[in-house]
Amino acid sequence: MRTTPLVWVSLGLVSLTISVILAGDFLIDVVPSRDRQVFDYRRNVAESLAVQYSSLAQRNQLETIKFAMENLAKRNQDILSLALLRKNGTAVAQVGDHARMWEQPPGDESTLEFLQVPIFSGEQPWGTLQIAFRQVDPSGASWLLTDPRLRFLAFVSVMGFLGYLFFMKRTLRQLDPSGVVPARVKAALDALTQGVVMIDDRNFIVLANEAFCSVVGKPVTSLIGADLDTMLWRSDEPSGAVSVYPWFRAVTEKQSQEGVSLLLDSPQGGLRKFIVNAVPIIDDGASVKGALVSFHDVTELDRINSELKEANSELEWSRTQILEKNQALEKTNSSLSVEINERKKVEAEKEQLYQRLMQASRQAGMADVASNVLHNVGNVLNSINVSTDTLLKTLRKPMVGDVCRIASLFREHQSDLKEFLTVDPQGKQIPGYLSLVADSLSGSHQTIQGELESLVNKLEHVKQVVLSQQDIAQTGSIREPSRMVDLMEQALLMALPEPEKYRVRVSREYGFVPLIMTDRHQVLQILVNLIANAKDAMATQPAATHRLSVRVGMTGDGTNSVRLEVADSGCGIPSEHLPRLFMQGFTTKQHGHGLGLHSAAISAKNMGGSIQASSPGVGGGATFILSLPVVLADVAA
Repeated sequence: MRTTPLVWVSLGLVSLTISVILAGDFLIDVVPSRDRQVFDYRRNVAESLAVQYSSLAQRNQLETIKFAMENLAKRNQDILSLALLRKNGTAVAQVGDHARMWEQPPGDESTLEFLQVPIFSGEQPWGTLQIAFRQVDPSGASWLLTDPRLRFLAFVSVMGFLGYLFFMKRTLRQLDPSGVVPARVKAALDALTQGVVMIDDRNFIVLANEAFCSVVGKPVTSLIGADLDTMLWRSDEPSGAVSVYPWFRAVTEKQSQEGVSLLLDSPQGGLRKFIVNAVPIIDDGASVKGALVSFHDVTELDRINSELKEANSELEWSRTQILEKNQALEKTNSSLSVEINERKKVEAEKEQLYQRLMQASRQAGMADVASNVLHNVGNVLNSINVSTDTLLKTLRKPMVGDVCRIASLFREHQSDLKEFLTVDPQGKQIPGYLSLVADSLSGSHQTIQGELESLVNKLEHVKQVVLSQQDIAQTGSIREPSRMVDLMEQALLMALPEPEKYRVRVSREYGFVPLIMTDRHQVLQILVNLIANAKDAMATQPAATHRLSVRVGMTGDGTNSVRLEVADSGCGIPSEHLPRLFMQGFTTKQHGHGLGLHSAAISAKNMGGSIQASSPGVGGGATFILSLPVVLADVAA
């Protein structure tokens, strides 16, 4: 078998490495030594024994020391003798013929065979431990296998040879052979429109032109040394599997392979189709050294052929369709005049029907507006009646008549007014009574003033309800800065001015809501309607006390909306009625008209919001939630 140059180069590099290691060992002692390892081991053993024996000797446990020495000599065959000597040379304990085995090392320095360790008592010398070891035999096959220096050099030689051999193979594979290709030949290969690749006998790429690099989307430096088989080629067969690559067959069979179709996923144009030709490269000794492979990209040509086939098929189909349509048109033309006359008649009837529908729609819209006005004005008028009744009750209090009687007494006793007020029992009660009358009149005045202000607000609301209903057909609405808490309180005052009269306890939960732009009268109209419905629902339920909960706050779901909630403990809503609750004409009241909630839903939608209802069922109360978009007043300004 002929030795390749790679083997000789690898052997030379190993020899150079061993020479460098031996030179380094000679200069700085880098290679491990067997004698040094044995000496370090024996010295560590001697120092450990010296510490133990000195402690036992100071406690006068000589028998223990001698027993330990004998056991150590039996277990370690390399120990010939050992002795523990005092400072004056007297032996405390010894094993073996120490006098014959021991040779004092020159300079009292321990050697590989003779080790001595000084022992101290505190800071004063106490004695010496001397150990005579068997001489290390440097000959024999066992020495060759156990010597660390030889094992280290053998390991470096073997692993270095394998490493250099592998590294040289990889390096030679990655070397770009284009450097030795003449420039004219390289330019001619790069000028070709088809990709050209040269591979060795193991299918590794040794040369590639620019056309092939462009197709696969990789530079030539990354292609050199790569396996051509690993580029995920596919066959144009339905299975897509490639049984044998044409370049592999050209190398193994030493015959050219032509016209083989292969597919490749290219990063520039997706799946591309190539016509591959492979020619084997044979040297003078008839040995195959590789192959020259060309890749002709026929993707566009194949696409054009496919499009031409599809276009031809479409033309043929279109011709057939045209013939069929011509026949259908001939049949249609015969009945076209009849159909035109019928269509004119239908159009005339359609126009008449449209005019009737428009007139009916206008009448329905006017009726809806009028009904909404009456319904909402009726709610406010009920509240006005309550306020008027409160004013009448306040004015009917007997305090005014009492003041008139007191004035009459003052006129009768005008001449002796001082004596009348200080002596007369009836006159002495007048100042205190006047104080009570003043307090009562002050409270009545405040009540009358508050009720009058409430009447003004309610009348203004009636005006705005009428105006808003008149403008309901127009686009847009009147938006102004509004506080939702104030609107809720105003609606409570209008729809439920005397909650104790209806045995209702009002619970308020108001969170922070910024000043927003909205149609305050439509919001007030909706809230009055909801609170009035809640009052009526609770009135039908016999209970000692009902609870009306009103809440104002932000929704907290990220929609940037304000939430106005009215919840009652009334009769509740059956689940089958909930989907129809906001439909026009639907009502659950005995004398209801089905206009209030329908109008509220339309108003909420016009303001960009919504209204929802929920109820656990009959007897469980109901909750209505009005959601409105938040348009900040300062931003709108």
